[in-house]
Amino acid sequence: MKQTLYISALFLSLLSSVIAYAQDEPDTLYTSLMAKGRNAEQLKLPDLAQGYYENAVALPSAGADAYIALAKLVEKKEMYRRAVDLFRQAVSLDANSAVAYEHLAYCLTELEDFDGAEQAAQKAIELNPKSASAMASMALVFNSRGSHTNALTWAKRAQETDPKDDRPYNVAGIIAYNRGNDADAISYFKKALAQNPDNIDSYANLGTMFCLRNNYESALIQLRKGLQKEPKSVKLYYCMGWAYMLKGEKQKAISCYETIIDMDSLYVKAYNRLGEIYNSKADYDRAIAYHKKATRIAPDDPNGFKGMGKTYSDKGDYPKALHAYQKAVLINAKDHETYCLMAELYQRQGNAQRELNSYKKAAKLGNKKAQQWLVKKGATW
Repeated sequence: MKQTLYISALFLSLLSSVIAYAQDEPDTLYTSLMAKGRNAEQLKLPDLAQGYYENAVALPSAGADAYIALAKLVEKKEMYRRAVDLFRQAVSLDANSAVAYEHLAYCLTELEDFDGAEQAAQKAIELNPKSASAMASMALVFNSRGSHTNALTWAKRAQETDPKDDRPYNVAGIIAYNRGNDADAISYFKKALAQNPDNIDSYANLGTMFCLRNNYESALIQLRKGLQKEPKSVKLYYCMGWAYMLKGEKQKAISCYETIIDMDSLYVKAYNRLGEIYNSKADYDRAIAYHKKATRIAPDDPNGFKGMGKTYSDKGDYPKALHAYQKAVLINAKDHETYCLMAELYQRQGNAQRELNSYKKAAKLGNKKAQQWLVKKGATW
């Protein structure tokens, strides 16, 4: 009898140990995965680190730190939509994470969701009044709304808060460009790179500035420098494709955009660029196919429909062109470029009154080309 009781007690003791171990195991595994992920990052093995963090967030015990660590790597790969989802998950677990809100604001500005970026930046500044990155995001929000004075105020505040942070200088460059100060813009982008030679945004922006000055070789030099730092940067390949387009080297441009799609099959802008190139080569069917792909990926983005309308118009299929433009206008009624394209379509059809009306709509929205056209015709808007 005593032997039976002893065996039963031993069994219960062992069972309790197993249960305790089972309860502790997820936390132990989580800690191990996070440690391995951080170690892989230190060894500059981001893909390996991402694998560890992916496994960490899959655990029931995953905390905000795992989502933030994973989101930062995804952000660096310029996969901003997924990064946004991960940062939002992080703040749902830790509503006081200033870091998560800072990065969320940055990713949302990259996606041009400026209302969301403003909310995230405000929260980040509330939690950390010294967040230069969040202030820089606020600057971009005001810049997007044409409020350049407020944008500059936030950019300067960010620079004063942390003079060693490169992002406020990059943002100041964007604001300077929007104000028409190209030389100042280039100077700010160079300052950003002086603070951080790995600032991919500044390489892309410098490349863009040189393209606008028709200095394509200098643009390509800057973009190649950036790609040496980040060989898988979608942003840099996109700018490089544009530089080759402007330079007239269409096949090299196509190669850049195809490289982007290989890295990120949902990168809508690359499909639209390919559509533009094939349209310029009069390969209309292939151009339309690329624009249609863009509209399927992002049905709320007017650019795919605009590109499709332009291609149908060049092809001579005016009813389909008009239908595509109308879809673009439904998505964004303030896009003055679409109204200009519609005006060109009506001109091809010989419909002078609708051509005039479309140019008036574009002019009211600030389109310089439409305003000049109307002035020549002696018309007002």
